[in-house]
Parts: sequence; structure tokens; C-alpha cells
Amino acid sequence: MEQEKPHGPGMVQAGPDVGGITLLYVEDETDARSMVSKMLLMNYPDLTLFGAENGAVGLELYQAHLPDIVMTDINMPVMDGIRMSREIKAVTPEAVIIAVTAHSDTSYLLNAIEIGIQHYVLKPINYQELFRVIDKILEQIQLKRLVEEQNRRIIEREQQLAGAQQIAHLGSWQWDLQDGAMSWSDELYRICGLEPGAVPAAFPSLLERIHPEDREAVLAALQQAREKQRPLAAHFCRIVRADASIRILRIDAEVSLGGAGRPLSMIGTAHDVTELKRAEEQVRSLTEELERRVIQRTSLLQTSIKELESFSYAVSHDLRAPVARLEGFCRALLEDCGNCPNTQCRSYAERAERVVRQVKGIIDAFNELSHYARCTLKLQEVDLSQLARTIAAAFQASEPERAVDFVIAERLPVQGDARLLQTALEHLLGNAWKFTSKKERARIELGCRQQEGHPVYFVRDNGVGFNMKYVDKLFQPFQTVHSPGEFAWNGTAVGLATVHSIILRHGGRIWAEAEVDRGATFFFTLEEHPEPGHFLKSRQQGAV
Repeated sequence: MEQEKPHGPGMVQAGPDVGGITLLYVEDETDARSMVSKMLLMNYPDLTLFGAENGAVGLELYQAHLPDIVMTDINMPVMDGIRMSREIKAVTPEAVIIAVTAHSDTSYLLNAIEIGIQHYVLKPINYQELFRVIDKILEQIQLKRLVEEQNRRIIEREQQLAGAQQIAHLGSWQWDLQDGAMSWSDELYRICGLEPGAVPAAFPSLLERIHPEDREAVLAALQQAREKQRPLAAHFCRIVRADASIRILRIDAEVSLGGAGRPLSMIGTAHDVTELKRAEEQVRSLTEELERRVIQRTSLLQTSIKELESFSYAVSHDLRAPVARLEGFCRALLEDCGNCPNTQCRSYAERAERVVRQVKGIIDAFNELSHYARCTLKLQEVDLSQLARTIAAAFQASEPERAVDFVIAERLPVQGDARLLQTALEHLLGNAWKFTSKKERARIELGCRQQEGHPVYFVRDNGVGFNMKYVDKLFQPFQTVHSPGEFAWNGTAVGLATVHSIILRHGGRIWAEAEVDRGATFFFTLEEHPEPGHFLKSRQQGAV
């Protein structure tokens, strides 16, 4: 056995023309085998060449390597070329064999023809003739490999397409408009509840599976597409499977035209959208239920709003007059008690007057608070920084002896109602001013940070803070987390509730974080484009 390459023993790596091509050369004469091998490698330097001294060794090499080409002498000892070729053909019927023989080997030639050897080179070898035969074989091998590669790709793409159709539940079909022949994809069979090939792929078979109520519409749609030579797009119909289950299909189709513009065939798809339609129906049902609940709750909200407005009217009008009369009586009593020897009489009268004024303040605060939820916003660009500086200057002027550092971010433009936003900042900064009053050096900050791509504004102080377990009380009217005696204040405990109402009116939200003796931070957001109209009123009108 011999395996040859240009630089020492072993295999030869082929060039671009014969890359990956292997050749087995069987010749019992050593000198002839060596000479021919050298000539082959000179002409085909990238060829992989195996050499054998007789048919028996050649057969072993063939079984081990399955070379693309076998070139063999015919008359050899141990096993001649004819016998070896017959054994090779038994293993690989399409094996390519070149017989190298002398003119006198007529009987061997006849046997070679009988077993299917189609290529011959006569001795003494004419190398040009040999190379011509090999070149022709190489062209055939390369063409065969190219065809095999193309077929492999086609099969691979068909498998990918079939897999994709199965995953997407998308069947396809083609209908010959001349002879009526039709073909279905495997997935179309499965969509119809059938095994591929279970029934003839014919238009009547497909039409038979369409729901009786939908057949006429499908026929009309296909006929219109055929006559007008326009695509059929998104036609929905039902099919009935053998187990009586119903599936919903989306049919799409296009007409292929011949050279004269005559319709030749129609190709289309059938997409099983049953689950999608069921999901759409569930969404529709949930939407209707949600709308029903919204209408019901809007009705309840309208009733609550009317009751609240009635209560607000009673507070602002029905109670105001009695309280005003009571205030007058208290003043009259104070005047009458001016010369009274009992000092407690005047003290009681003064305390009663203060209580009346407090009740009036609560009524006014309540009316103001309810107003914020119903008012119409006058939207404009508002600079929170400028508002804060004006408010800070007023606080500092009111108590110049206090050491308070205001840290206000540069330019914080927002869309909102300037009057309401000023009120909100007055309460927030006023809160910070009040609860830092016991600090030797107070610090109050207005700033902004980004959170999930949206601006979050904050007012931070280094005051007394509060216990977070009371945080739920912060924004409720008439609720405080500090006792009135802790700090000097004469408010009505609706400041943060007012801020909450204003922020909500601007489509935002507000929350707080604090730690006792380490200060508090109030965060709030504002809608980029808040609704200017009266929200509750607009909801009422929308529900009518």
C-alpha cells in the first residue's frame, strides 16, 4: 500500500480545483506506479492520493477511505483489477473507476464494460489523455457535490419552513387554476385535524371542512380574488374537524399570472388563530366588565361627590352664620366682663372667643381644601425655584434672627397652576421652617432627581423629623404627628392635606421619608401635561 504527497509520505492536501478529492491508484509495477503518482501530484498538487500494489490491497484501502476516484490496472497478481472493481461496485454501485490497460487485454475490457467501468486509459499511458479523463471526472464530481449541497440546503429550508409553520400553526396551499390540482402543506393537514396525506389535497376536500355557514363567503372571496387578480387578505372563517371541534382560520391568498395575464394558480396560507381570537374575546369581555364597573363606581362617586358638596355647602353657609353670631356674643361678653371683679369670667370669655376663631379657621380651611379638588387649573410654565426663593425670603424676613440655609436648585420648570403650586410650596417650606426652629443651624433644600426617567422633586430639612409609623397620618386633614405644644404654630392641621390635594390635582403623587431628630424629606411628582379641567366634573360628564 502507498499513500503519496509531494513532500514526503502521507496524504496530499488538494488545491481549489480538487479540494477534498481522493484518488486510489492500483498498479502492480512499482516503477510505473511511482511515475504515474508523481505526474498526478504534479498536475493536481492538492489531490489526496493512495497507492496499492494489487487488487486485494486496493480493496482494503477503498473500504477504509472510500476514495472519490479509483484508477486501476487490470492484469495484476493476487487480485486483478476486474475482480477488485466488481467488489467495489458491490459496495458502492456509483463508484467512479478508470481502467488502465493494454491493447491486448480485450477480454478484460469486456468484463470491465460488463461491471460498469466507463472510463479507460490505454498503456503506455498518454498523460494528456489521462488528465483529460480525470478533469472530466472532477467536473462531474464537483457538479454532483454542488447539486447535493443545493439539495441539502433545500431540504434544510423545507424542514425549517415546516417547523416554523408547525410552531406558528400556519398552513399553506397552492391551487392550479387550470386543472384544479391542489397541494397542501403538512401543517394544513394538521390544522384540519388530519395526518399529512390522509385525504387527497383537493379544493373540494378543503371546502368540505369549512363551516357550512362560512363556505359561501369563502368561495365568494376566492372568486373575487381570481377575477380581479387582487390579493385576498385577512379573510376569517371556521373549519370543523372530524372530532366536531371548531377552529378559526385567517385565509390570505395571491393569484399568480401567466405571460398573457391569465390567472395560472393561487397560493395561500391558512393561519390557525383560534387561541388569538379566544384571547381577544377574553380581553373584550374583561373590558366590558371593567367598563361596567367603572360606570357603577362612577355613579357611586357622583353620589359621594354630591353628598360632599352638600356637606361643604352646609359647612360654608349654614354653619358660618351661627358661628358668626356666637363670635359676636363672645365679644359682647368680653365687654360686659371688663369691670367684673371675677377675673375668671373674662378668662372664660377670651377662651371662648379663641375657640370660635379656631372653628372659623377650620371652616375656612375645609372650604379651601374642597376647593382644590374642584378648581380649574390655569396652566402655564412655572419655575419652582423662583417660587421657592420668594417664599424663603419671606420666611427669613419674618424671623431674621434665625440661622437657616436655603439650598434651592437652579431652574425647575414645570407645567401647572402658579397659584396652587405656590400654595403647596408655602406649606412644604413652612413645614420645614417650623420643624427646624430648634436647630442652631437649619438647612432646607428644594431639589430634583431622576427616577425611572421621570423628575421627582423634593423638600428636605434637618429638623426634628418624625416616626415613620405615623406616616399614614401626614396627609389626612386635621391630623398631626407632633403635639401642638411642641412647636409654636396656630394652623388648622390641613397644610399637608392641602399639598396632597394640589399635587393630586396636577396628576402627581407625594410621599415622605423621615427619621426622628434627623430631618424629613417630602418627595412629589407632577404630570408633564396635567388635565386643566375639573377632574371630578369631567368624569361625571363622561359617564353620562
